[in-house]
Amino acid sequence: MINARQLEVLTTVIEVGTTLRAAELLGVSQPAVSNMIRHTEDLIGITLFERAKGRLVPTKEARLIAQEAQHLFMQQKRVSRIVREIREGSRGSLTIAASPSLGLGLVPRVIGEFATGAPQLRVSLELGSIDVICDMLASGQADIGFALTQPRHPAVSHEAVGAGEMVCVCPPGHPFARMRRIGVADLNQVPHISYSAATPLGQMIDRVFAEKGLERRYAFEVRHTATALEMVAAGLGVALVDSFGLIGRRADNLERVAVEPSMPIRINAMMPRLFPTSSLAISFLDRFRTVTGAAG
Repeated sequence: MINARQLEVLTTVIEVGTTLRAAELLGVSQPAVSNMIRHTEDLIGITLFERAKGRLVPTKEARLIAQEAQHLFMQQKRVSRIVREIREGSRGSLTIAASPSLGLGLVPRVIGEFATGAPQLRVSLELGSIDVICDMLASGQADIGFALTQPRHPAVSHEAVGAGEMVCVCPPGHPFARMRRIGVADLNQVPHISYSAATPLGQMIDRVFAEKGLERRYAFEVRHTATALEMVAAGLGVALVDSFGLIGRRADNLERVAVEPSMPIRINAMMPRLFPTSSLAISFLDRFRTVTGAAG
């Protein structure tokens, strides 16, 4: 059976193209790498490389094996990290994946509170779509994720940890700023910044408009709340955004107005089903619930 060292040699040679360079990276001699490749081919009965102009060209079979090996290497790294966290206690690391609307405001605020008093704690924050977040969790690249969209990935579990709503934001001095509440129909009467219909929030807003017998009309299309807020601050129009995107932002260049009908939204915390949840991830989730005021 092929072992981890043989897989490491195989993937390194594929990456660099020569046994000489692979030997340098692996800290062994070139003959040792060549012998390992030949031994592996004899062991599994498959040709792994063809020679072309002094370089080793991996066969289709070799690339397939190397691709699968990457999952093994990722698991090994995760195990090593878990051992390190157990040994070092608070000197562990935590990788968080979040949607941009949460990752540009609320999540950094929680990280700031969570990391207080733990100078050796290393936190990595990655932003992405719900699909990216789920892929990171399922592959072990992230410990915990946060998004407004409910995940539908079999390898990812989720729970609601915070409640908010869609709100209208406008520049100071805009006619909407003098109103306590606006209707969704009012948005069609002014320059309007809105989410793409391909986004979950855009689809939710379209359903609300459709229930009112309306078609959403807007001048500027965005995919992320942060982009919409910057455009509003620049005076390009008003926008209907999730309330979580306003956390941590300056209040002097944006006015917030309630919207009728109300459009409640929830934060979903996500964890991988295939890997044990680290103690750091559990502690971070507890702090997140405290900050959002959710009971769990």
